[in-house]
Amino acid sequence: MKSISRPAGPKPAAAARKKLPEAGGLYGVIFEQARDSILVLELPAGGVPVIRDANPAALILHGYPREELVGKPVTVLGASLNRGRLSRHNGGESAAFEVLQKRRDGTPLITEVTARNVNFGAATYGILIERDVTPRRRQEEEGRLLSGRIMLAREAEKKRLAASLHDAIGAMQVGMSSELLLIEAELRGGEKRRALARIDQARKLLKKVTTAVKGACVESWPPALAVSGLDAVLRELISGFSRRSNISVIQNIRLHYAKGASESPLAIVLYRLAQEALNNAEKHSGAKKVDFSVTCENGWMTLSVRDDGRGFDMVKAKNKKSSLGLKIMAEAAGSAGGYFSIYSKPGGGTLIKAELPLRAGPAREL
Repeated sequence: MKSISRPAGPKPAAAARKKLPEAGGLYGVIFEQARDSILVLELPAGGVPVIRDANPAALILHGYPREELVGKPVTVLGASLNRGRLSRHNGGESAAFEVLQKRRDGTPLITEVTARNVNFGAATYGILIERDVTPRRRQEEEGRLLSGRIMLAREAEKKRLAASLHDAIGAMQVGMSSELLLIEAELRGGEKRRALARIDQARKLLKKVTTAVKGACVESWPPALAVSGLDAVLRELISGFSRRSNISVIQNIRLHYAKGASESPLAIVLYRLAQEALNNAEKHSGAKKVDFSVTCENGWMTLSVRDDGRGFDMVKAKNKKSSLGLKIMAEAAGSAGGYFSIYSKPGGGTLIKAELPLRAGPAREL
């Protein structure tokens, strides 16, 4: 752990206790009862700092009994200063920085440290107050990794949509060009009846490809949302799901809102969540039946999609890449100020639930 400069300052608490017996008891209580870790280091000139005292919170934080910590060089903590986290200095007398260390059992420990040097006679001591920020830093790192994976997943979705449109339009171009050439040849040869048959075939091809292009566009953004409303596009989504998957759906959609509010960002968030939940049921559940519910009560809109499929072990699936879709759903619900939860067990089906708040105002109102 980095030692800091030796400015003149107040005497350490131990010295103060000797000089002021009445106050010593108070200082001792503060030292012993403090929730933050407190370490007292002796700072020899040109040598390695030595741990001279540690309060109970420090012993718990680092996982050492007192006899294995006090009197040992500070290197026993395996500390290294994270210079990138240096946060502030106060006139050269105190400093706050972040330190990466190891507990006695070898697990990593990240602490925010406030340090101050004090002189007592010819000796200089460092008073370090530590606060454990390991969980917070771990969450930040997990969030950073998840954001990267979500970005890649979204880019993959854009790529998939672009490929679908490219293939559909390319097929239409090739098919129509061939049909037009044949029609032209038959007309030149006086084969009017055959040419008319070719025109009818070209019309069917055009309809088929146009339907494919529209389907890809609707999957990206349902145009009927602003016209027919959220309930209508949800019923259309369920109808398409049932046709593709042969999974029966028991639906309960009860929405009460102004028609123009279907253009609200909250509407497309719920549509995306429903779309992904049904896609998961179709691809992974092996279900025969799905209960689909969307209700509005007490200022909250709740989506619930329950299947009777094979389910899965949530603990094992937590860190798998296949669960990225669920994490994206959780992020989408969170971005709308809501909550996302999933319940599943092997052989017990899966329940996906999202709760979104209904707020007054254009950004949240439905």
